[in-house]
Amino acid sequence: MNDNDINEVTKNKTINMAIYNFLFKVMRNVNNKCPCVALFMDLTKAFDNIHRQLLRMIPEFPNANISVEVIGKTVEYNDIVLLKVTERKETMRYRAVDETKYADDELQKKIIFIVHGLSIMGLPYIPCLNESPSFIQLLSYYFAHLDKFDIFLIPMANPDGIKYPSWFWNKNASPQKACPGVALDRNFDVAWNSSRLLSSCSQLYPGFVPFSEVETQVIRDIFHYYNHKIIAYIHVHGGGHSETTFKGDAVLYPKGYTDVQEDDDLYIDLKGEIDEAMRNASFRVMSVTVDTLHSWYGTISGSSVDYASTVYSVPFALEFVMQPYEYHFNFDKLKHETTYDSLNAIWGRIIDVVFKFFWKSSHHTENSR
Repeated sequence: MNDNDINEVTKNKTINMAIYNFLFKVMRNVNNKCPCVALFMDLTKAFDNIHRQLLRMIPEFPNANISVEVIGKTVEYNDIVLLKVTERKETMRYRAVDETKYADDELQKKIIFIVHGLSIMGLPYIPCLNESPSFIQLLSYYFAHLDKFDIFLIPMANPDGIKYPSWFWNKNASPQKACPGVALDRNFDVAWNSSRLLSSCSQLYPGFVPFSEVETQVIRDIFHYYNHKIIAYIHVHGGGHSETTFKGDAVLYPKGYTDVQEDDDLYIDLKGEIDEAMRNASFRVMSVTVDTLHSWYGTISGSSVDYASTVYSVPFALEFVMQPYEYHFNFDKLKHETTYDSLNAIWGRIIDVVFKFFWKSSHHTENSR
């Protein structure tokens, strides 16, 4: 064995040891029965059924009516699940049979449509997108506004991608010519693949045609059937593969396929309100950007946010980009840690400000007609 062979073995051993240490921490957490049970990355099972896990969470929200529907199956036969959530009130049981005005009131309630994880990079470092306790807390921030909106939520839009055995994976797992997978948030039919031709081995590969993937087709269908009621669309995902890449948290708005911005006064007003809320936050790693998709990514095409805004004229279309932080396993110890601070001090505030802004802006528009 020569020096080059020894160096190669040493290099591989270092990489394998890093992987081993990570998996050891995960398995130690599982064996200790830590309450941070993974929603979408349970290593004790190949892939726990999302549908069953979500059904078990319903009792956590006694003031909400929650239906859990399987709206599609991926190429790996994983469920794509939609939560339909409305406010639970004693009077709601009478609305279907009471005077017409009550039925009309119910029909007029607008929908906030939220999709988690078309892009799945960094998800292991964002507990509120993959662990039960933090995920439930995130839902509580959404559901605090059920008096004003109904909520449609896809908790994991890319269940195949999250189990794919590659650390830097950001696509689904559908078969392609050279390499598997399509970048789902580049597969929507708006300025699709307008920038350049990409190999299917690229993590940005947009598919061979728009909506080639079942994961994007089910989202398109929801826009088609409920467009008249959807007031806002939000795609929630991570901003990097791990905490070692720091860009900070961000709220992004259209457009990504051009740097020409038109009619973005509402988003500029929203930026002002988010900035004001963040000035009052106690989070010690403060970095929240409110800007266009183009300013954040450069020129992109085929994004779900641009599709919602451009094709269906959804009044508000946003990306919530969550910065990954150092991963923790014990939820009880998170309360003074960065991951908890990020969810509570940043995203709790942002969701509250953004949802209230939707309500205020929509009613101002209606009253000015």
